[in-house]
Amino acid sequence: MSKSTTGSPAPEVRRASATSGGWFVWMVGMWVAFFVLLNAGRLDDLAGWIRDLPILLEILVWVAFFPWVLGTAVWTSGWSEGLRITLVVLFAAVWILISIPRPRK
Repeated sequence: MSKSTTGSPAPEVRRASATSGGWFVWMVGMWVAFFVLLNAGRLDDLAGWIRDLPILLEILVWVAFFPWVLGTAVWTSGWSEGLRITLVVLFAAVWILISIPRPRK
């Protein structure tokens, strides 16, 4: 028996889908916007606006923008500043890390 001398076929290149790249850009962009609002001192205004929504709309905002609303709720809580910073940075890092586009299986 003889083997083919042409060599082995090229390995299959796996790429992440375009939607996963868009999701990653959305996630990073929203966290950038969050930290811009935080730096500008506008996060309290945003938290108040969310709390003042009718309950069904508030629930919808929580579901649609969960990581950022959670970060806003933590930041405007009465917890120590060190704990708030740690949690918000942790939320941002985890959500960005799990949003990094990966090749399809």
